[in-house]
Amino acid sequence: MDNQLILAIEEEESNLELHVKLCEQRYKQLTTKLDHVDHRLDRLEGHIVDIKDSLKNTDSTKYKTYLTWAGVAISLLVTASASIIAHLLTKIH
Repeated sequence: MDNQLILAIEEEESNLELHVKLCEQRYKQLTTKLDHVDHRLDRLEGHIVDIKDSLKNTDSTKYKTYLTWAGVAISLLVTASASIIAHLLTKIH
């Protein structure tokens, strides 16, 4: 340990006023660090919400695209089937 640090600790132990001032500085530093961490967590939460919303919108868009293509395929199958049935009915009569 640094000699100055040891002297400061020894002096703090014997001087209540010095101890109170040092505790105040330490508390301010801790508060500042906690505020910084809190701010970073808020930003991180915002990014997570943005990612979640982006994924939700992507899934919704994909789902709509799949439904559209399924509708087109079903329409083509129904039209082709109706055309074949109509063609077969005209040949029978």
